[in-house]
Amino acid sequence: MIVQDTLRGFLDAIYPPICLICGRLSESLYPHCCMSCFDSFELIGDQCCELCGEPFQVRQVSHRCLACIKGRPPFKWCRGVLLYRGAVAEALSGLKYGGMIPLLDPLEDVLVSSILSLCSFPEVDLIIPVPLSFNGLWKRGFNQSYILAASVARQLGVKVHTGALGKKGNRTQVGLTAKERRKNATVSYQAGRAIDLVRGRNVLLFDDVYTTGSTVRVCARILRDAGSSVSVLTLARAVSPFDVGLFD
Repeated sequence: MIVQDTLRGFLDAIYPPICLICGRLSESLYPHCCMSCFDSFELIGDQCCELCGEPFQVRQVSHRCLACIKGRPPFKWCRGVLLYRGAVAEALSGLKYGGMIPLLDPLEDVLVSSILSLCSFPEVDLIIPVPLSFNGLWKRGFNQSYILAASVARQLGVKVHTGALGKKGNRTQVGLTAKERRKNATVSYQAGRAIDLVRGRNVLLFDDVYTTGSTVRVCARILRDAGSSVSVLTLARAVSPFDVGLFD
């Protein structure tokens, strides 16, 4: 322990524990995520649609949103753990596009500690992360959805399965309109070589962020059509620009 503390002090002197989100000195459990940023992470909880997980603008009893009443989505349950804004959005952006790997630690801890408290958490046989294309994986060096999904799998005592879905093309969803996202997702994802393994299984589809829902809906439809019962979990859920005062 003394050696570890000495080594930590030496490393901190050379590489100061600076928060990668706000740039301030970090004195929290996470060397690169200060307590102020970590405390600003906003949990969604059960203030959302009971089916698709769409966050409500005001606190109310959980029920189905208008979109789910009009048309059932291709999954039976969907939840996001954190609101995708503020420090959470900055952390995910830094992780995915800035290579800031240390930001995985606080995000992973919040995800794992929160999932079992989500209302009506489904039975899960295996977890399937949304895949990256080969070129996307080569450029980024990792699939953050796979890493986070693996943490969830360990918590639930199930396995991660990566062969059921495939990603083709290199166009990302970043910067696209909702209509463009739907079209791009439709042509970007396909059944993988091991899609038959999901038949008759309770599948938890995992992605890091739910924005318009185009990606998870396309992937969920592929898995559902292969004979599985599909639920969806995401680390973060985007907020409509009209929901500025959400939960305030």
